[in-house]
Amino acid sequence: MKIKEINIKNFRNYSDLFLQPNKNINVFVGKNASGKTNILEGISILISGKSFRTTRDKEILKFQEDFFEISALIEKSGLDKDYYLRYEKDKKKKYQINLSNISSLQELRMSSPLVSFVPEDLEIVKDGPALRRKFMDSAISNLDFIYRYNLKKYKNILKEKNSLLKERNKGLNTNLLFQAYNIQLASLGAYIIQARKEFLDQLNEKIKDLHLDLSAGKENLYLLYQNPLGQIANIKDLEKNLYSQMMEALERDLYVKYSTFGPHRDDFDILTNNISLKTYGSQGQKRTAVLSMKLIEIDLISQKRSLRPIVLLDDVFSELDSFRRKKLIDNLSKSQSFITMADEKYLDEFSDVSSNIYLVNDGKIKLIDGGN
Repeated sequence: MKIKEINIKNFRNYSDLFLQPNKNINVFVGKNASGKTNILEGISILISGKSFRTTRDKEILKFQEDFFEISALIEKSGLDKDYYLRYEKDKKKKYQINLSNISSLQELRMSSPLVSFVPEDLEIVKDGPALRRKFMDSAISNLDFIYRYNLKKYKNILKEKNSLLKERNKGLNTNLLFQAYNIQLASLGAYIIQARKEFLDQLNEKIKDLHLDLSAGKENLYLLYQNPLGQIANIKDLEKNLYSQMMEALERDLYVKYSTFGPHRDDFDILTNNISLKTYGSQGQKRTAVLSMKLIEIDLISQKRSLRPIVLLDDVFSELDSFRRKKLIDNLSKSQSFITMADEKYLDEFSDVSSNIYLVNDGKIKLIDGGN
């Protein structure tokens, strides 16, 4: 999957931007706040339906404008498709592919895989479990569309249950209500747990050799799923056990006023040479681990969907040493990638690959090397 042309209007600091990207690597270099990340954000919204920076569309509008538009010609499996997005202030975004309306973000994401690597991702190893769950959920959703649907439904039901836990009406038979909620959560949660376990198993199968290469043969990487029911293989048994544990936790839930058991509490540990990186890993080791995970995510999407995703890397290149940067460039050579960086001193590292290099300055873009 490759973007052949893209036009961005009234988006952040761009009035009208037209690009014909390189089919492989595109690098946008410029000072902070120059507008380079805005280009990646525009691609993300057009392809996945969401920004990696905000959930508020009004924040994206160029100052004093009432709408923004993004259109692109995208090649998929040898066919060209016209993508179009328009947002008008206080209205829903409108998406089209080949002039046909896209009714949901689910439909959009099913047609267009995207992998992003942003500074926040470097915190996956050392931060709390929410970021690690977000990584799993994003990656699995690119591979399994039922998972995306079930996860959204699980979160909605969980939100209703938590609201009841916080504002319980003693006139209602709340035990029956919680039982009904837990039946639904156990059914959806069993699917989520099984899918996460299978995903981490697939990651572990592939990540060992790649990570050894990225770490110059020094480190074996392993991702350990942390869920007390994660070893139950049969989904019906998993659902039954999950429901039982949720009911057993109900008294505790009523006391703390939130749901304490279920896949929304999942985590996984990242081990190198059987040592937890979260506690003992260096910054370089943590970054390399996340890099390995993202690269394997790209490969899994390519394998499962027979379509290489578009890759976005926002301001993470300089966080890696020269050896890892070289390995990253080598591994990105098969995908169309969009990379931002603030320092021009790394540009020579792209000399051996097909690439377009753009200088970004106050919303103005100049092609300084390449040209498709």
